[in-house]
Amino acid sequence: TKTTDTFKLRGIIDRIDIVRESSRKVALKVIDYKTGKAPNLKYSPAMNQKIFQEKFYQLKIYALLLREKTEASAKKDETDKMDLRYLKLHFLNSEEGKAKPWEMDLGETQEIRDQELHAVHQDLAQIWKDINALVDTQDPKAFVHCDRPFCSCHTTREGFEPGTVWDN
Repeated sequence: TKTTDTFKLRGIIDRIDIVRESSRKVALKVIDYKTGKAPNLKYSPAMNQKIFQEKFYQLKIYALLLREKTEASAKKDETDKMDLRYLKLHFLNSEEGKAKPWEMDLGETQEIRDQELHAVHQDLAQIWKDINALVDTQDPKAFVHCDRPFCSCHTTREGFEPGTVWDN
């Protein structure tokens, strides 16, 4: 059994903006364009918050990757560093028929932002451990779909042909 906390992850960020905060300080905003409709937040506040958080998960991963990359190659003076603070989903369509942006602030302080991104890192590390544990079983019937809406397991397994090991 081989499990590790080290794994590779990559993504393509659509856009990064430099924005000026009300305090006149500059920060980075990671933006992702979505061609589908913005979700209609018509449910309970708790359910709407869950939908909102799920939609921003991909951008939190991008923020984590960007932070890890910049920390690994940080050669600049601390005063030159811009905070990666804001995330924006820009849905190109909505119920009203027009573009609809959703924005998220990762946190006012670096400590809050680090806690948020650490939680994402921990979640991704657990996904990787779960995958390794499943592979280690060498049992094709052990696989069950996960509860992560972004995961390709929901479409990949449906693509297997009848008569393969998945049906045995």
